[in-house]
Amino acid sequence: MRCFYSWFATLLLAPTLFGANAKLERTIAPEAAVNFTEISPKGDFLAGACKDGQVRLWTFPGGELRQAFSLQDQRITNLRFSDDGAWLAVGGNLGAVKIWTVSTGKLKAELKVGEAVDGLAFSPDKTLLAVARHEVPAELWDLTVGRVITELPAKFSGSAAVAFSPDGHWLASADTDTQIRIYESTTGALRATTTDLLLESFAIAFSADSKSLYAGGADKTISVIDVATGKITKSFPKQPFVVGGLLTSQNGKFLAAGYFDEKSFRNPAPVLAWDLTSDSIHSTFSENDITPNGCGILNDGRMLVTASSGPKLQIWSVR
Repeated sequence: MRCFYSWFATLLLAPTLFGANAKLERTIAPEAAVNFTEISPKGDFLAGACKDGQVRLWTFPGGELRQAFSLQDQRITNLRFSDDGAWLAVGGNLGAVKIWTVSTGKLKAELKVGEAVDGLAFSPDKTLLAVARHEVPAELWDLTVGRVITELPAKFSGSAAVAFSPDGHWLASADTDTQIRIYESTTGALRATTTDLLLESFAIAFSADSKSLYAGGADKTISVIDVATGKITKSFPKQPFVVGGLLTSQNGKFLAAGYFDEKSFRNPAPVLAWDLTSDSIHSTFSENDITPNGCGILNDGRMLVTASSGPKLQIWSVR
C-alpha cells in the first residue's frame, strides 16, 4: 500500500480483541522523529522508520534500542516483518529493498527493484517476496536465488498493496487500475480478476482459510472477494473514512480495518474490528488528537497503537 499507511500492514489480531479505552503505556525518545512503525508478529520488537533515514529497532516492552538500519540516501517508504518475525524487509523511495536478520542485525539480502516501494509481502515460508513498485508492475522475487520470477502486470500503472494467502498458495495485488488480481504464488500465473470496483483499493487481506480476500480503499467500504472466481460476494457497511489497512485475525473470526481521513492523513481516524460472523463492528479504537502511525496486537489481547508527538514516540495500550 502507499507509504502513508504502510504502518498498518503488520497489524496482528489475537483471539481477544480490544475495547475503546486506551492508556499511555510507554514513551520512547528516539534520536529522530518517527514517520511510521511496524510491530513484530511476536510483539517483541518495534521497528520505526525515522525522519533521518534510519530504521530503528526497539525491544518491547523494554524500549531499548537494539539495532539501526539504513538504506543510505533513500527515504524509507515501507517496512515488513516476515511471519515468524525473523526477518525485516525495508523498502525505499529510489527502489532499494534490504532484508535484515532481526536477531543479529546482519544483512540477509539486497534487491534493486528500480522504483519507489509502495508495498512488501513475504510468503509464509519466506522463500518469496512480493514488491509493489510505484506506478509500474509489481514483482515477485525468489529469495532463495535472489532474482525476479515474474512481473504482475496491471493494465496501467502499478499496485497499491500485495498479500500472500496464509496457506502460501495465492498472491493478490490491489492495482491502481481499480482491479484486484489473484495469482498462483509460485509461478505468478493469473488465477482470477475482480473488475467490479469503481475506485482504487489501498488494502487487501486474505481470510484465515485462504478462500476469501478482503479489499478496501477509496470507496470507504470493504468488499469480500471469492478467491476462486474473483467475484465480489458481499460488502460491509460504508464508513466516513477511506480504508487504509486490513488484516484478519488468526482465528478467522475478525477483520481489522485501519482508516484515514481523505482530507488529511494527519487527522485522527479510527481502527475498527469487524465481526466476520455478523458483518458488524465488534469494537473501535479512536482517540481525539491521536493520529496512529503503527499498530499491533499482543498475544495477551492488548492492542498497541503508536503515535509520534514531536521527537517522542508514544505507545498506547488498549484492552
